[in-house]
Order: sequence, then C-alpha cells, then structure tokens
Amino acid sequence: MLTFLSKKIMSRSFKKTIYRFRELKPISFKGNFGVYLHVPFCYSKCSFCPFYKEIYNANLKKLYLETLQKEIKDTDITGTAKWVYFGGGTPNTLSLRELSNIVSLLTSKVTVEGMGIELLPGLLTSDYLNGLKEIGFTKVSVGIESFSKKVSNLTGRTSDKKISYKEIIELAKKLGLWINVDLMVGLPGQNEEVFIEDISGISYIQPNQVTIYPYMSIRNNGKSMLSEKTQFSLIEQAANQLISSGYTRKGIWIFAQGDELYDSSRDELIEDYVGFGPAAFSTGENYKIVNPDLFSYVFAIEKSKKMAFIAPKTKTTDDWRKFAKMIYDLRCEPIDSLPEYINSYIKLLKTTGYCKNGHLTKKGIFFAHALTKTVVESLPFPLQNPSTVENYSDYMSFKNGAIKKVN
Repeated sequence: MLTFLSKKIMSRSFKKTIYRFRELKPISFKGNFGVYLHVPFCYSKCSFCPFYKEIYNANLKKLYLETLQKEIKDTDITGTAKWVYFGGGTPNTLSLRELSNIVSLLTSKVTVEGMGIELLPGLLTSDYLNGLKEIGFTKVSVGIESFSKKVSNLTGRTSDKKISYKEIIELAKKLGLWINVDLMVGLPGQNEEVFIEDISGISYIQPNQVTIYPYMSIRNNGKSMLSEKTQFSLIEQAANQLISSGYTRKGIWIFAQGDELYDSSRDELIEDYVGFGPAAFSTGENYKIVNPDLFSYVFAIEKSKKMAFIAPKTKTTDDWRKFAKMIYDLRCEPIDSLPEYINSYIKLLKTTGYCKNGHLTKKGIFFAHALTKTVVESLPFPLQNPSTVENYSDYMSFKNGAIKKVN
C-alpha cells in the first residue's frame, strides 16, 4: 500500500510541471555548476530509448555543431563545471576533432573538474578511446544493454562491434578512464535466462561500474514482457552476483569497484546545471529549461534568439526529488532540509519495516525499485509530451517554420 501511495505521489508531483514555449532571456551560471551537452544523432533508433534523437545526417550535424558552439559562446558561464556529460542520442557520432573543438571552447570559459561521455560500443575503436583520453575525458559509459545479438537486433541496433567488449573494458582501464557499462532487464527477447547470461558476461569482463536498468515504459516505447516484480527480482539476483565479484552497491541500480561514479542523474540533483544542444535540460535561477528540437534550435540561435520550454522550479518538486534521491541511494532518514510532511512519511516507512538505522531493508529495496522507476517514467519531457506544454500549438507552428527554413 505504501509503495502504491508513494508512486502516486511522485507521479502527481511531476505532472504538475507545466512548461511554456517562449524566448529565454539570458541567465547566468557562476560559481559551481554542471554542464550537459546533448548530441541528438543516432544511426538507428533503439526501441527502448525515450530520449530525443534524429537519424544521423552529415549536413544536419554540421548545422548542429555550428549552432552548439554559438550557444556556448553566447551563454554567460564562469566558474567551475563540477561535472560535464555528453549524452544523447549517440555522442560518438561526433569525430574526435569535433569533440575536441567543443571541449576547447568550453574550457576557455570555465574550469572543468571531470568529463564523461556516453558511447555506442558498435562505433568504438581503440584509437577513439585513446583520443577521448587525450581530449580530457575522465569517464566513459558504454551502453551494452545485452550481450545477446538477438536481443540487440530486436531493439533496433544494427551496427557490428569493431572491437570486443572485453577489449573496450581493458583498454579504458589501461588508459585510466573510469568505465561504466549499462545493462537492461526486460528488453524484447530477453527472458530470465538471457539476463542471467548477461550478468555472467559482465562479471567476467569487470568494468569499473555496472548500471542495471529495468525496462522503462515511457510514452510510446511499449511495455516489457517481464513484469516489474520479475525485473526487480532479477536485478537483486544480479546484485548478489556482482557483490560476490568484488562490486559495492552504490545505489539501487549502480554497482562499482572503488569510489568513483558515472551517474549523471545523481549529479544533476546536487547543483544547478546548464544544458547545451537540442532537447538539453537546464536548471538555474529558479527555472527548469528545455531546449527545443534540432530544427527549432538551429533556426532560433541563427537568429540570435534562444527559444525554450520554460517552467518554474518549485520547492515542492525539489523536495520530493530529494526524497527520491535518498531512496535511490538506499537511505531513509529524516533530514532538516526536508519539510515536516516528508519527514513524517519517512518515519512511517521506518515504523512499517522499509528502513532500519537509516538504510533500506530488503523490503525497502523493492520499494526503491518501484519508486525510482516511477520517477523516471513520470519526468515531464516537453518535446515528447504535449500535455506538459501550455502553448504546444505555438511550439508546433515555430517548429514547422523552422523545418522549412533549415531544410
């Protein structure tokens, strides 16, 4: 009952976020903040991925790169980027020189403490990994999802690997790159037996970090054939195997060897961050900001305007996100920065056996699976969810005009 109630509260909280598409007046990021850069290109679209992407096109990439650099130049950022992440889409559709140019521009404006990048393994070569190290990347995340070729084909992936997963892991570690590997449970064609084989495979090649996601039912990407309960049980089986292989559980879905982490979701909850590129999120000056699609993004910035989806950043939503992060980190303890009604709820979880001595119990861990999955599935993505934008018709008119101009 408490799990059901918590999921409902979280879902309702995020549904209250309503964006308006309009011109964004300049805002500043100073002191300590994060940086996210969205690379929207993919060679094929994976069925499980809910994030904004466009099929790779060389001309569109050229326009994107020109616009991205203009956006970075025109944004008032000074101070220290505590973290930088390149996400997507598929960031390694960009060449090493293109990445280097972006990083050089960024580091000419701010001090960068660490950089991570998401990588599609099918595009990776040893030269590319070496190049990332030379550019200044410190962390990489490789989306394997499943070792099964049948499962990969069913998700829409078509590229063949240039080097093996084991070679990728070994080279990254040799270069001093902290390497995370993403796996999923509940993909098309991935039954329980296939998932257990995936965990055995990852235990063998020993990346620094393993992140295991349940299948997310977001908008139109369908549902898994495995129930939520089965997915969570399989993750717990994987947890036992990974822990016995030398990993430490760092969160509900993250297992690492050592103290470093590749976890952009956690970092985004710590400080404000500025997002560059189409569909990139930012939080700053009490606003949540999301850039529009690639065509609208290019067209607006070419005209020296910054069009975006903008919503107020409310304390209530931030408080519930703090609670969600606490549960995600397997903790459960009242804290002074949370309002009394949330602290009272935490005390209720404690008295009903979900947590003990500030940490989640076995019962609480299944609660954390359900709550974290609900948070991710409830996040308002204005580009893909018209109901979160109060003037969505204005956005569509702007987008249609932009497509004609850019094409």
